[in-house]
Amino acid sequence: MSPLSALVTGVLVGVIGFVGLYLSAHAVDQTMHAVGLVVFGFAVAFEFWLIRRWFDYQDHGGDGA
Repeated sequence: MSPLSALVTGVLVGVIGFVGLYLSAHAVDQTMHAVGLVVFGFAVAFEFWLIRRWFDYQDHGGDGA
């Protein structure tokens, strides 16, 4: 994954995570509250995975890891 595509993906997933928080904060029922928190949790986990992948790529000298 090129640096630009990783950045764009990270930004889009971050926006989706904030949308999940917004849905959770403005939920009128328990299900939407839970769904919003789950979406935010997946977004955070994905962002950390992206960071780990970037540093693994740097450790291997950028050889397509």
